[in-house]
Amino acid sequence: MNPVGHLWLRLLPALLIGIAAAASAPSCVVVGGYEFEGKKLASGTGGAGGGSSGSGGDVGSPGTGGAPATCVPATCGQLQAECGRVGDGCGGILECGACAEGDFCGGGGINRCGTLPCKALTCQDVGASCGVVSDGCGDSLDCGACNTPQSCGGGGVPRQCGCTPMLCMEMQVDCGTVDNGCGIPIDCGACVAPATCGGGGTPNVCGCKPKSCEALGAECGMVPDGCGGTVDCGSCPVGEFCGVVEGMQRCGLEPCVPKTCAELNAECGQISNGCGSVLTCPACQAPKTCGDAGVPNRCGCTPTTCAAQGKDCGTIPNGCGGTLNCGSCDLPETCGGGGDANLCGCTPVTCSSLGAECGLVPNGCGATLNCGSCQAPESCAANGNANQCECKPKTCNEQNADCGMLPDGCGGMLNCGTCSGSNVCGGGGANRCGPGACQPKTCASENAECGVINDGCGATLSCGSCPSGQACGQGGANRCGCRPRTCDGLGAQCGTIGDGCDGILNCGTCNSPEKCGLTMPNICSRPGKG
Repeated sequence: MNPVGHLWLRLLPALLIGIAAAASAPSCVVVGGYEFEGKKLASGTGGAGGGSSGSGGDVGSPGTGGAPATCVPATCGQLQAECGRVGDGCGGILECGACAEGDFCGGGGINRCGTLPCKALTCQDVGASCGVVSDGCGDSLDCGACNTPQSCGGGGVPRQCGCTPMLCMEMQVDCGTVDNGCGIPIDCGACVAPATCGGGGTPNVCGCKPKSCEALGAECGMVPDGCGGTVDCGSCPVGEFCGVVEGMQRCGLEPCVPKTCAELNAECGQISNGCGSVLTCPACQAPKTCGDAGVPNRCGCTPTTCAAQGKDCGTIPNGCGGTLNCGSCDLPETCGGGGDANLCGCTPVTCSSLGAECGLVPNGCGATLNCGSCQAPESCAANGNANQCECKPKTCNEQNADCGMLPDGCGGMLNCGTCSGSNVCGGGGANRCGPGACQPKTCASENAECGVINDGCGATLSCGSCPSGQACGQGGANRCGCRPRTCDGLGAQCGTIGDGCDGILNCGTCNSPEKCGLTMPNICSRPGKG
């Protein structure tokens, strides 16, 4: 594979600009607007280049009840970007300068200067249909916007337009019809009598406000208050009797004959006996409850709804001895596929579960995983095995060598033969036979700080090893460096996590109502879900 091809595979970790996410502490630098995977978020404020950031607004954290955190723009230095354009994490763009003549932005890594030309990534390469992403070569790509109520990543698939519908319980409503946040009305069910929808004063919440004697038109005796309790409306003057007159308890001269539950056609609950006292009628047999069919003091059962139970697929009990069909899911989601019964979802695969060591792979749920790059001298799929770090040894012919010892590029050595007659190895150029004298190269002359190089005269030089945590070739040919991990490679869906190179990755935020780290670190899950 040619050097450009190797670079293309090595530069696969894509950098994404998303919605700026507020950090939990106001003093933290917010980098959620830019997925600068593989780059160290260093301390300090120094930046490479002379660019300025765009204006970033205040970013709040919905549902926390605290004051919104302020978005602090990152600098080129904090992102270790030495060239090109990158997001500042607050919706602005940093101009991190240009490379010296002969170098290419991206040739030494994402937004790093190097000697090899950089092949820019496309929106399609990183599976992005919305948002702004880095092309890996110092510029950014606008992958489009979403139509309201959709947002970029809003459906749970990063870099894709979508909307995550809210459940009734998540909106803290339990009756009536409401918008699910995605423009679709859902039925959150009915209330059990004596409660009514909004009866307590809060819309779409079951409640009941007890009535007063005045509101009931009662001037004597004990009267049901309409909410399962009773209210004492006083007694009548001497010589008068408390009874029901035109449906209301009034004082009168005629003696009162109390009625029974049967006479009042009351199956259950509390009801006035018509003479100033309250009758308690028998209880209903499950699943029926008193007044549940909408008729006071009569047993009944109102079936629940799928939305009221927070379900959107499959079959569930309706609460009245029957069942409800809550529908089906659209692929790639399946019913229960996200781990929650009767909820559409998809459990994405990980780089580890696929055995993918590098490159881009589908996650099985409509998104693309970035499994990172390889550690030199390996490159991704060098021998044709997809998403595997491999090394393809070079031959003497490929290196235009006809004499001497030469590294094969994979840790081995090649014997390219000897010269004939009076020719010497290196006399015709590096590892080429010729009549001239050969001047051996040195590690210093080749700017090599590690590994083995050829001296151009048929011999090899050992240029040492790298410090702990670094690998030879990760900082360039025969240069020490560290290969940072990616969020996808680490299986992290949200929050911050170490990149393996003394840097910090910001893996973004979860889509509401999911929260980060409820069940496992750096994993999104719904509150109350296992």
